[in-house]
Amino acid sequence: MKRRISIYQEKMNEEIIDLFSMIGSNFEVEKFENDILTIIDKDYYNPEPIDLESFRDLIIQDFDKDITMFIEPYLEEDFILKDNIHCFINDLPCGIYYFEDIITYSVVKNKEPLKKKISNYISKQVSNEVLYTVRKFIENNMNSSSTSKKLFMHRNTLNYRIDNFIELTKINVKTFKGANAIYMLYKF
Repeated sequence: MKRRISIYQEKMNEEIIDLFSMIGSNFEVEKFENDILTIIDKDYYNPEPIDLESFRDLIIQDFDKDITMFIEPYLEEDFILKDNIHCFINDLPCGIYYFEDIITYSVVKNKEPLKKKISNYISKQVSNEVLYTVRKFIENNMNSSSTSKKLFMHRNTLNYRIDNFIELTKINVKTFKGANAIYMLYKF
């Protein structure tokens, strides 16, 4: 399993590129173009993963410049936004962003092509039945008991569908951030 980490900084310093290229043996620089450095992270099985927030802090302290970082989920295949990073990363305020953050960003900034690409990705990963169940779970304040009663469904079935959604989409709807992202994506 691997993930891409895209790092943006206007007129990125060569020393910053060197810093990220020396993170560790499970990280390799894929490319650098249009002020976006792309790194492949194959460190999925490490019980003590590298703290990318610390790298960002180091860059701020040592170079007096901040960066924007988009971290994809770990996947076997390429992530859906792989070729679209350049469309949004330079618009984001400096910081570290994950998939859920980009979903929210696409809704708030009214980025219809990005929003459509994300909803198509989710539709391909899970059935309409699972998606409907997850949306009802979120609308019921992520309360499993209440949702299962309203859907006339056994609680274990509900939990199975939610876990299935999380596993296939890499969006954890049991957290506020993930639930908010899905709620906004399909509500607005």
